[in-house]
Amino acid sequence: MGTHSEAKAKVQLAENKSIITRKIIFYAFLATLIADTYASKAEVLHHLTLWSLILHMLYFELHLPSTSSLTQELIRVYHGPSFCGSFALFAMYIWTLIANPSMEFDLAPEGRAIWLIYVRGFWTHLGPILCHYIDIKQNESRLRDVYSSTGWNTSKFCQFWMCLGGYFAMGLTWEQVNGDASGTYNVTMVSPEMYVLISKAIGVVSCIVAFMVFIKPKLLD
Repeated sequence: MGTHSEAKAKVQLAENKSIITRKIIFYAFLATLIADTYASKAEVLHHLTLWSLILHMLYFELHLPSTSSLTQELIRVYHGPSFCGSFALFAMYIWTLIANPSMEFDLAPEGRAIWLIYVRGFWTHLGPILCHYIDIKQNESRLRDVYSSTGWNTSKFCQFWMCLGGYFAMGLTWEQVNGDASGTYNVTMVSPEMYVLISKAIGVVSCIVAFMVFIKPKLLD
């Protein structure tokens, strides 16, 4: 009896830890969005980084232990694009820095401290990958159950959405709204068409690698 109670208490403790961790991540992303929007006078809302941050917020705000069918469906819709998209954005960010090494300084509001520019760049691009690593480490079993409950783990279309479809639907929408991606990031090393083409290729490869290395073996197989 005591062993059963102890096991139940450990499960509850792990669940509470997961909920608190996800709330901290959500509010950290929200604070970043608000601070960045204010400091740049909303100019950052033209950046794919901030669109991606909003996608991460939508996922981390969800209550994983919920039994609501709507919540579980939203988890399935947002998790894959957010997870794979974090890898894609980071890889495309590295490519953009190669194409324009001063990009962060070009886009930073006037007077922003150099250390803050570096910290922001690290947090907004590598931070989501680290947060997803923590999340999948804490919630692997629950996420696996969410995916298997409706057949998402076997549906090819659903796997495509998780791997590529979801994040690139958002990316293409951003591209249509924003217009000139190379102009946004002051890229002059290559032509605008070449920059966009290479960015998309890097993003696709990154999404596929993230899906095949992490999501598929850990949550679907």
